[in-house]
Amino acid sequence: MISRDEALAIARQWAGESQPVLDVTLFEFDLGYVACRVEPAAPATGGPPAPPPATGYSRAVIDRETGEVSQWPSLPWQTIAERYVQRRAAQARFPPDVRHVLEQAGWFPGRDFGAAVDHWMVRFADELAGLDCPPIARNALVEFGGLRLPQFGRRGHLGGGFMSYIHPTRGGVVTEAARDFAEEYDNPVYPLGNNEDGPSELVVDAQGRVFMLHWADDFFVGPDVDSAIVKLIRGGPMAEASDRDW
Repeated sequence: MISRDEALAIARQWAGESQPVLDVTLFEFDLGYVACRVEPAAPATGGPPAPPPATGYSRAVIDRETGEVSQWPSLPWQTIAERYVQRRAAQARFPPDVRHVLEQAGWFPGRDFGAAVDHWMVRFADELAGLDCPPIARNALVEFGGLRLPQFGRRGHLGGGFMSYIHPTRGGVVTEAARDFAEEYDNPVYPLGNNEDGPSELVVDAQGRVFMLHWADDFFVGPDVDSAIVKLIRGGPMAEASDRDW
């Protein structure tokens, strides 16, 4: 565990790397310390350093457990602390390679695409008529809606596989396959997106299980949305939906 004095020493080393004339102040939160560069006190007054400006100097976070330093933009320290907590949660949620792809696509912890989802549902109300949107489906659309997710190819190159598009997108929505799937398996599903392979539709049921409705067969992508996101980005074989006791 990094003490406040140790964090201050780390922060002063970080601050002095680019602006040796500046001082630093710390703000403590549960997972560490936010370091802000500040103007030093004037020698004549001997007073405390001036507070960090609202904009200008970058910030840093010193992790309480490891002492690792990460650079952050010039934001209020409370905002940085909140985002750091969200980032740590995301690190446990997705493996690094998948998280990198998600972040490059525009995802971040706490992303809220709700207004676009509402507009999409109104725009395609006729096509979506009769399909219930379970809370887990809406939550997935709010968080991941509008993302284009490339897939790693067989040789490990990003973009070498099939792209996945998470609704709402600029294109339309196909729902007949979702209705056919619900009837065949007695399991209502809701459109989540589509995939270039086939092309095929991505759907999610009320338990969060994700399926790919391909022209060749229906496939089980993952037991929950996060697992499905990992599978779609990393690629690999998927079991046929009819072969699984889900």
